[in-house]
Parts: sequence; structure tokens; C-alpha cells
Amino acid sequence: MPIDVHEERVWRLGVAVRVFAGLLLGVMAVGVMVFVAYQALAPDGEVGLALALVVPYGLLAFLLWRQTFHPRLSAGPEGLVLRGPWRTVRVPWSAVVRCDAGYYGIAIICADGGRVLAPAPQKSNLSRWLGRRTRADDVADYLERRARQHRREVKASGVAG
Repeated sequence: MPIDVHEERVWRLGVAVRVFAGLLLGVMAVGVMVFVAYQALAPDGEVGLALALVVPYGLLAFLLWRQTFHPRLSAGPEGLVLRGPWRTVRVPWSAVVRCDAGYYGIAIICADGGRVLAPAPQKSNLSRWLGRRTRADDVADYLERRARQHRREVKASGVAG
């Protein structure tokens, strides 16, 4: 089946992971607000202690948000965009040789021998041990097929790319 090379596709971490992280962030926020309110309204409460706890919990919430909701893998006409928690990497289709799904994401082997990691989607170790196909395997196969399709089109048009 031919692949539309002009199609833009985006993958993120699984819905269950994002829902669990969202619930965890909500519980943390409510817990901190209740603690701060209690310390502020209690006669022997210490607002300084409560505010001192807001900073580490805020930092923890930011890190959880960055690790869970920020990563994504985008496949567009020009190539791949791998957005991790802290940096974004662009890989042209001409550089994509092989894609392997794993626990930390999809490892993309490049033509120059380099390796980049797309943090989403991920394959669980249990699926790997049991030999089960996952969404990450399907995405890796799709990326390889799309890279091959791109190379065929470039070869047919005679354009370097």
C-alpha cells in the first residue's frame, strides 16, 4: 500500500500514561493547596513552611509535565521531528535507515551510523519479553516504509535529498 509522503502524523506517549500523570498532577496540586490553606488558617500554622513546600512540589510537577506531555514524534514531508522533554531533533528522510521500538522509545538509526531516540511511543519490556506487537512496533515499521518510499521518489525524480 503506497504511503502519502505529504501526510503529517504525530505520536505521543500513550493515553493511559498521560491520564495517570494528569491525575497525579491534580492530586499533588490539591494536596499542596490544602496544606497551604491549613497552615495559613490554623492559629499555630507556619505559612513559611507551607510556602517552602510549594517550591519543590512545583518543580516536581514541572518535571512530570515535561516528561509526560511534551515528548512527541512527528513525521512530515521533510522528515522526522523528535521532540523530547528538553530538546528537539530533526532527521531528514534521507538519513533514516532503520527504526527499532524499545522501552525508551523508538531508536532511529541514521545513514551516517548515528542513533537518535524518539521518546514516544514506547514499548514495554513485558511486550518485548512476550514477543507482542505494540503501537511502537507499528510506528517503527511505518517510519521505515515511509523512508523507503521517500528514497524511491527521490531516485525516480533524480533530485538529491
